[in-house]
Amino acid sequence: MQSTDLSLLLLIIIVMATTLVVESFMPQPPLYSKTHPSTSNRGTTLMNAAPDGMKWFVKTEQFCKPYPQVKPYLEAHREWVRSLRENNTEQQIVVSGYRVDENDKPGGGGLMIFAAKDHDAAVAFVKNDPLIQHECVEYKLNRWIPETGDISLE
Repeated sequence: MQSTDLSLLLLIIIVMATTLVVESFMPQPPLYSKTHPSTSNRGTTLMNAAPDGMKWFVKTEQFCKPYPQVKPYLEAHREWVRSLRENNTEQQIVVSGYRVDENDKPGGGGLMIFAAKDHDAAVAFVKNDPLIQHECVEYKLNRWIPETGDISLE
């Protein structure tokens, strides 16, 4: 290596090290803060939509019966979701919908994001879903902690 190349490499290393040192002293935003604004220019946002003491949960489900056997319970499921949203129950449903394949063909199952006090309350909540009661779907339930970004809830 020539001395010019070594000098350039040394200069790059010094600049990178200086940048890292300066950045380490800059304040970092918290991953999640109770002081995060509950509204944006577009309305209420997901980060603070859950009531105090409530945690976010995500339920994903996959049909485990042929569609003709599931179909009679889909409208009951939709009505259950509508009534929960209208009555603003303790487990506030933020979003519920169905998943589609790469060809936009529905029928694979669904996803729901909601708030509950704890995992046991979330399990009790989802067991009221007609699709689960009639064993039309297999589901997974996970606690979800929003960390990056936000969603407007208009």
